[in-house]
Amino acid sequence: NVLFTVPKTTLIDRCACKEPDINMFLQKGAGSFIRSRLRQFGIDLNDQSRNKRLAEKGSREGTLATLDLSSASDSVSSGLVGELLPVCWYTFLNDIRSPVTEIDGDEHVNQMFSSMGNGFTFELESLLFFAIARAVAYHTGTRGIISVYGDDIIVPSEMADDLAWALGICGFTVNPKKSFSSGPFRESCGGHYYYG
Repeated sequence: NVLFTVPKTTLIDRCACKEPDINMFLQKGAGSFIRSRLRQFGIDLNDQSRNKRLAEKGSREGTLATLDLSSASDSVSSGLVGELLPVCWYTFLNDIRSPVTEIDGDEHVNQMFSSMGNGFTFELESLLFFAIARAVAYHTGTRGIISVYGDDIIVPSEMADDLAWALGICGFTVNPKKSFSSGPFRESCGGHYYYG
C-alpha cells in the first residue's frame, strides 16, 4: 500500500494508506463479515447512537466509563492479532493485508497489522477491543454493559482500571484526556455529556 495523510486536527495529520484494489475488495468483504458477527453481541458498527446513549447514562449515573485509545489502529500489532484470532482467520487476514508500505518511494515492512485505509481495520480493532473488554469482565467477575465503536470503549466503571491495564499489556495506550470513569463527564463517538 501507499502512505498518504489527511488532516486530523488543525495541528496534526492522520496517516492512512491506499490499498491495492483487489486487496481492498477482499478486505471489505472480511470487514463486512466481522461487522455482521459483532451485531450478534449488540455491537452495530453502522450506528454510533448506542455509544452516545451509554455515555449519557454513564455521565448521569456514574456506572459506565468511556475509554478512548491513542493511535489505536496503529498499535494493533501482527503478533497480537496472531495470538487473539483463530489460526484460520489470522492466516486469511494476513494474506489479504499489505505487509509493506511505500512511503515517499521507500518500502517499509509493517509490524502493525493493518492501517487506516485497509478495508477491515475498523472492524478488526472493534472486535479485538470488545474481546479484550469481555475477557477482563470475565476475569474480574464484572457484570454489565460492554460496548465498542472502534477505539471508543464503554464498560462498567469498576473495571475501567483493569481494562486499561490489560490494554496496556496488549500494546495500547488509554488516552487520559479523553477517557472518563469517575465524575459527571463522559464522551463517546462525539457525544459529550455532563450530568446527562
